[in-house]
Amino acid sequence: MITEIVTFQLNDDVENSLINPSSPAGKVIRQCLVSELTAKGALYAYFGQLIEKPEMAIIFVGWDSFEDHKNFMSSAGYETHVNNLRAIIKDEKSVTVLHVAFAPSGNPSPALGANSKVGATEIVFFYFPANADKDAIMSSVDKMRPVMERSEALAVYDGWALEEVPNPGAQANEEEKARVFLNLVGWVDVEAHTRFSNSDDFKENIHHLLGIRDIRHTELYHARLYAI
Repeated sequence: MITEIVTFQLNDDVENSLINPSSPAGKVIRQCLVSELTAKGALYAYFGQLIEKPEMAIIFVGWDSFEDHKNFMSSAGYETHVNNLRAIIKDEKSVTVLHVAFAPSGNPSPALGANSKVGATEIVFFYFPANADKDAIMSSVDKMRPVMERSEALAVYDGWALEEVPNPGAQANEEEKARVFLNLVGWVDVEAHTRFSNSDDFKENIHHLLGIRDIRHTELYHARLYAI
């Protein structure tokens, strides 16, 4: 099982509230995802806007396999699907597409909202050099798992993206490729995450993550996600 994750900047020439199903952007995103879910192997879809950057949209689509998504991208209806989505994208350079195999199970939807108590999903992108020692990184990540398990977190998933992408933390004259490690945490609300971040347990253990070698760049957001 694989999860497609798409982010892009919303077109500000239209009412760009994805929450409102009757807004231009709200209609387009729902129509596009309903259509995508008819494809063989498509399992679920969630969408929303980043709370910290509401001009940015994020989409999660679960697939039985990466091959199923590739087959959809080569299908006769895919060009129409993409053209419809372009209507709400401000700049195609803002589009990123990742495919992630999440653990502990391949389906991270409990952190996205399948758990009805989840009102905010923490989304963290960690960027590492393409040749980073994944075993060493995961050893540090594993040390934080018990801390998360005794927190208010409702669901925790993480995984590596299949793709290598440009490193957003690179200098202007560099063209460094990066591997992306994603962490998804379902919380009742952002305040629950804030309480955890201010807790002694977090402060006494966050060094396990901060001490990971070769982190090139980190981005942390929250989103209220909606299911199709």
